[in-house]
Amino acid sequence: MYDLIVIGGGPAGASAAREGARLGLRVLLIEKERFPRYKPCGGALSERARSYLGFRIPDEVIDAEISRLRIFFRDRCAEISRSERLSTLVTRSVFDEMLLRRAEDAGAEVLLGRRAKEISERGEYVRIRAGDTYEGRILVIADGHTGVLSRKIRPRDAMTGMCLVTEVSAENSSDRMEIHFGEAYMGYAWVFPHGSYLSVGAGGLRSSNIRGTMERLMNSRGFRGKIHGHTIPLSGPSGYIAGRRTMLCGDSAGMVDPFTGEGIAYALRSGQIAAEVASEHLTEGCDIVEYQRRCKNEFGDDLRASFLLARIMHRFPDQLFNMFMDDRSLLERYIDIHAHGLSYRSFLRWLAPRAPAKLIASVISKMV
Repeated sequence: MYDLIVIGGGPAGASAAREGARLGLRVLLIEKERFPRYKPCGGALSERARSYLGFRIPDEVIDAEISRLRIFFRDRCAEISRSERLSTLVTRSVFDEMLLRRAEDAGAEVLLGRRAKEISERGEYVRIRAGDTYEGRILVIADGHTGVLSRKIRPRDAMTGMCLVTEVSAENSSDRMEIHFGEAYMGYAWVFPHGSYLSVGAGGLRSSNIRGTMERLMNSRGFRGKIHGHTIPLSGPSGYIAGRRTMLCGDSAGMVDPFTGEGIAYALRSGQIAAEVASEHLTEGCDIVEYQRRCKNEFGDDLRASFLLARIMHRFPDQLFNMFMDDRSLLERYIDIHAHGLSYRSFLRWLAPRAPAKLIASVISKMV
């Protein structure tokens, strides 16, 4: 009998397994793929994500550390340069395997190439069928946005995003990231330098023409590469992410920044919180629903504020994106969200009186 069983070996699952083992729990992690495995992703870690890790990322895992950023809105461009690091670029196959090995080193048992097909609650424990049958007192599901098990528990997202990404060989390494707004509704296109290659991608609301955006970017730069796609939740965490013996983490729970599409930071932290609650449940009788309350208190309101910002920016793109391009202080303040952990809620409160239309300012003020 395990104390904690984790389904999914990505950042959320690995984080939950590592923290659970560190807290003295007997942990089993079940992952359907064999690592290392390819993961379509821009691979940009925010400073918030790095702060949640609790350890220094080995140099060999880091592709680049970026302090320069170019932001495009149609035919306009603004450049941000900071003395401090703005983002850390990693290859997800390498980064995710590192997290999984950290969980193993902490004492978690890891089973790769095993697909969990069925779960059932049996009074004081949960039974999981993944080839063999495993039993645990607490279950964490971190099988991603399209995970079969999480979909059985959590309602479908009201808004779903689509991301397309490819990797292009880079002869000359760049020292800056590019973000292109105005290309896709509720999204953007990007070019991120990873040393030996560029991550080129586009993302936005699934119903918008993301492939057209991706093709325009690639054709304009002469890029060629195999395109991979994946979906992400854009509507924020649902009301159900914790039950009697089960917790949903990361993308499985809808914990993705709706404005940037970043999910790694929330995956890491939600996994840690789930392990903490599991430990407290087993030692002190803490209710599992406490997990939902802690996630909401830590970043639920911020994800809601990010969703609001995304809706406003993309509803009034010409007014607001041009305002950002005209006023450098707005861009600098926004960058502080990623460089210094400024909350979206604080940013929106700061932005409201500076918005060009009283109506927009009124909407922001009422909703934050």
